[in-house]
Amino acid sequence: MIGLVSSQFWSADGFELRLLHTNDHHAHLEPVEIGEKGTLGGISKRKTLIDRLRKESQRADQPLLLLDAGDVFQGTLYFNTYQGQADSKFYNALEYDAMTLGNHEFDRGQEVLAKFIQSSDFPIISANVKAEVMSPLSGLVKSWIILKKNGQKIGIFGLTTPKTMTMAEVGEGVEFLDPVSAAQQAVEELTQEGVNKIIALTHLGITEDLELARQVDGIDVIIGGHSHTRMGDMPNATYPYPIVEKTPNGQPVLVVTDWEWGKYLGDLDITFDRQGHLQHWKGDLHPVNAEITDDPEFQAFLDTFSEPIRQLKSKVIGETPIKLNGDRPYIRQEKTNLGTLLGEALLAKTAGKKTEIAITHGGGIRGSIPAGEITIGEVLEVFPFSNTIIAVDLTGKQIKELLEYGVSQVDKLDGSFPQVAGLKLDWQSDLPVGSRMLSIQTRQVDGAYRPLDLDKTYRVVTSSFLFKGGDGYTLFSEGKNVVDTGYLISDSLIEYIRDRASDAEPYRSVVNP
Repeated sequence: MIGLVSSQFWSADGFELRLLHTNDHHAHLEPVEIGEKGTLGGISKRKTLIDRLRKESQRADQPLLLLDAGDVFQGTLYFNTYQGQADSKFYNALEYDAMTLGNHEFDRGQEVLAKFIQSSDFPIISANVKAEVMSPLSGLVKSWIILKKNGQKIGIFGLTTPKTMTMAEVGEGVEFLDPVSAAQQAVEELTQEGVNKIIALTHLGITEDLELARQVDGIDVIIGGHSHTRMGDMPNATYPYPIVEKTPNGQPVLVVTDWEWGKYLGDLDITFDRQGHLQHWKGDLHPVNAEITDDPEFQAFLDTFSEPIRQLKSKVIGETPIKLNGDRPYIRQEKTNLGTLLGEALLAKTAGKKTEIAITHGGGIRGSIPAGEITIGEVLEVFPFSNTIIAVDLTGKQIKELLEYGVSQVDKLDGSFPQVAGLKLDWQSDLPVGSRMLSIQTRQVDGAYRPLDLDKTYRVVTSSFLFKGGDGYTLFSEGKNVVDTGYLISDSLIEYIRDRASDAEPYRSVVNP
């Protein structure tokens, strides 16, 4: 009898499992325009696609899991307006099986995240996030879960980048442990529960995912997020789908991720033998494109959330003759017109405080503004954070150290890359870290530029996020005469654009440095 029961769950080829996955959704409930190629994404189209794939698997008696690798929060006006509650309703309706925490889940503090978790019908997991009793997150985040499909146990544990401590304003009572150690412990605990098929659901980034695969035995699949990595047949893909790595004991481990914003849906078919070892696999990345019809019920539900968003988006505050570039590959590697515009807006807002230099970061700019009319909605989508402007005195030496740090991670597309105003920088990426700045010049009252004086004190403006050490900018705390102006950065930029809406030439000169 035991043999008969067992054979129900094992084909001649082993135990088959289908994994659908997303990551870095960033509140993109509507499709995203991709130039002349149309659109990608949209939660209503995602629903149609997932339903179709589920029906395929049901007909084949193939178990299926739907997983998300974090950063559901932040990125559009849907998050600014509903703080994750709209997304949780759609994710519940899509019947996600699990999600891990991304760094952006902490952007609005622990209470907002706690409400999201409490409203979600699926478990939120992260083995290296530990919340103390005092935290609103206490008891809400599990290290791992075990799901049973066709009689087989499947273990899933989560991991979150420890850089969250400097990338978000996490608050007290939450600790981020070493991901590798946390993974080893999770695998050990799952193994003790009789699990021999283990999935890591991570928000670490592709480089860290590959390292995790090489360091930890017992993981079969790593589904990742955070680095917005393109795979497979995606345009400009940098990796195959899936990547096949080896664990320390020589077993294969599959590493996959799904770019961003729900533009694609990851689809990985895997087969295990009776010992829980991977035997076969095949993968596909489905574009969520205009050829997919919108699920009518989902679209009607989305319309109930979108009307206030449309009204806000429609308020025009200015115009730009050219695209204001905040695209991730540019804003995190080089000076762009949008980065400069932001810095000039901060200087203009604090002109009465005799500020001279603005230093912001590429990670705080979440997209581009196309040529044409500029709306409030576009500005808030590009600058969605509730950061204020901080004014602080720094010496030229401290400024140089800050800028050296800012360009130290450029090869990783790190969010710390500096976007500045009131400065001209000449630097070289192939020089040693700490010695990349060839020239730093500061703008004078008459508009001329002179070399930075290392001994002089300058009045600098930055964001409250960076001042508190965000993205690793710990040197700001060494400054003197600190003033939190209370001015929201997004509001200051809106004012700056609005005030120059009828003044074409100065505006053009600012946005096209």
